[in-house]
Amino acid sequence: MAARKLPASGVFYVRGGYGNIDGLPPADPNPHLATVFNGNDDHPGYSDSGISEAFLAKEINAIARSPYWSQSAILIAYDESDGLYDHARPRVRSYDSKGVALNQGPRIPFILISPYGVAHAVSHEPAEHSSVIKLVDELFNLIPLADLPDEEKARKIGLEKYGQKDLGPADDKVEGVGDLLSGFDNLRLLGKRRPLPADYAIIPEPVIESFPHMNGQGCHALGITPTDFGKPNPIPAYFNPRPDTTPGIPSSGTWVP
Repeated sequence: MAARKLPASGVFYVRGGYGNIDGLPPADPNPHLATVFNGNDDHPGYSDSGISEAFLAKEINAIARSPYWSQSAILIAYDESDGLYDHARPRVRSYDSKGVALNQGPRIPFILISPYGVAHAVSHEPAEHSSVIKLVDELFNLIPLADLPDEEKARKIGLEKYGQKDLGPADDKVEGVGDLLSGFDNLRLLGKRRPLPADYAIIPEPVIESFPHMNGQGCHALGITPTDFGKPNPIPAYFNPRPDTTPGIPSSGTWVP
């Protein structure tokens, strides 16, 4: 992208990992943790949330400042759905061989950034990772994975053998899976409303490189009030958030954080 050599169209996948490739200093002052929790993909267990946010912001800035911004749609999806922070009951669509529920789990963040996006809005269209594939199918006129012959055959076996009609790809034939189009402004797509300028998406470098971001204000900096704000959230005294790097029981009296 820096060399301005991307093809005329395409889908490009960017992800972080275990490395702190920008050499950013984590906000946590513990030098040992800085060598263990310094990944940049926001994955719990080895990543630093500030470093991960900075990595993402730099990628967004690079796209927004490039000639590709005018035809871009940046889709930010999170991998893990293990957080028990959602007040809405998940919709179970299928089960594994042991009867354990499979998708969908607790809701996780999903962000769409585009000059043709809807500004200052939250879409209530049901979406999941399959929605990304579904959008790509529609943009590039591709045959959905769910419509491929092998998948059609497997779906039939799933229904006959396990009594489940939704085993397989969910980019077609599965109810309640959106295509993310509700995140776009139809008037902008039709040329009847001006596209959003690049600076709408750009995050200033001083903000990116200042840890913790937004002085650690989190939702408050965005004007968001969490649904559990003001409600009790007691953490047991014995709970150890990092048992691998700082083993022991916090309430033992001998534990050193």
